[in-house]
Amino acid sequence: MNAADRYLQTAAAAVDALRGQHEPIERAATLVATSIAQGGVLHVTGSGHSQLVALELAVRAGGLAAVQAIADPALGPGAGSLAAHLERLPGYAPAVLEASDCRPGEVLVVVSNSGINPVPVELAQQGRDRDLRVVAVTSLAHSRGVASRHPDGHRLHELAEIVIDTAAPPGDTALQVAERWIGPLSTQLGIAVLHAMTCRVVELLAAQGHAAPVLTSQNLEHGPDINAALLAQYRDRGRWTR
Repeated sequence: MNAADRYLQTAAAAVDALRGQHEPIERAATLVATSIAQGGVLHVTGSGHSQLVALELAVRAGGLAAVQAIADPALGPGAGSLAAHLERLPGYAPAVLEASDCRPGEVLVVVSNSGINPVPVELAQQGRDRDLRVVAVTSLAHSRGVASRHPDGHRLHELAEIVIDTAAPPGDTALQVAERWIGPLSTQLGIAVLHAMTCRVVELLAAQGHAAPVLTSQNLEHGPDINAALLAQYRDRGRWTR
């Protein structure tokens, strides 16, 4: 079996293993459904490549209109080494949340594979201070296997109300080729977790008699009109609705 096949096999097995996270995914989905039924918004954030997971849910065909991706460009992959520097900078996270309209009782999902850098840790802390329901999407194997970079030694999973463990391997690599460990997994695992959660949110809302604000493809007939009507419901909540 060549490296491409080995990677795909390993990735498929890792996604399948996420079914073992049924309980925390169910708890998170219940919180999100309750919030959306009351007019709330789901907030998702991350730094480095974890920001890609947050962005995946933003204005997404087949996803929820009531999602704000809190994505500071300076913390994303496009910023290169600057992002790696800033996510280790204590005190940066409060400014990130300050610029976002997060309201008490709403859900904040913080995505961080390692969960050891100050920014994701402090995003969770700030979320709790603002009476948000904080959900962590992280790899416990990685987080518990390395030292925290937070000044007080905190890790993301220690501060969240709900922890969804992606079980991504330490170092976020799937296989060894030519004496090098390669093949990241955390991005697709994080995305799979959050799409599973939002699918359950829609199901829970339907069971409660609520029409879930689900976006459709802009490339289908009437898609733009359907989406514009849904996003208009959240026009006062953030830039993603405009």
